Amino acid sequence: MNLHPLIVHFPIAFLTLYAVLELISVRRLARKQYWFYLKAMLIVLGALGALTAYLSGNVVSAGLETIPLALMHERFATAVLGVSTFVALVYISAWFGWNKLQILAWNFLSNRGAMIPLALVVLILITITGGLGGAMVYGTEFDPFMAPVFHILGL
Repeated sequence: MNLHPLIVHFPIAFLTLYAVLELISVRRLARKQYWFYLKAMLIVLGALGALTAYLSGNVVSAGLETIPLALMHERFATAVLGVSTFVALVYISAWFGWNKLQILAWNFLSNRGAMIPLALVVLILITITGGLGGAMVYGTEFDPFMAPVFHILGL
């Protein structure tokens, strides 16, 4: 039984919500202690879910390595996993780190010039990865919004 389509929607939801919350710059919310913990839980659960989805995708993809669409989907999934894991580790370091590591993590997280681009990258990578996954099931003509992306990627 192919569990990948069932598993993949959880990290998409967690990571998308994390990215949107990271992009929202409301000072009143940012000062609330729960705001940090909410974003931290979303990115950590999203990264763990991305790892699970990635591993379940590898089980399904046996024999599809030569198909360009499947290869591109795997590459973007790897990028989602890498970026989300990095951000999750920064949040974990800020939450549980000691001394200099915790200070470095807090400084990084408070740098909007770093966090906004990272959140945008997560959002873009998730969108493209999901579009490529959908194209593997429904074909490249299923989503008119993804057509330019497919064109750029040569698919």
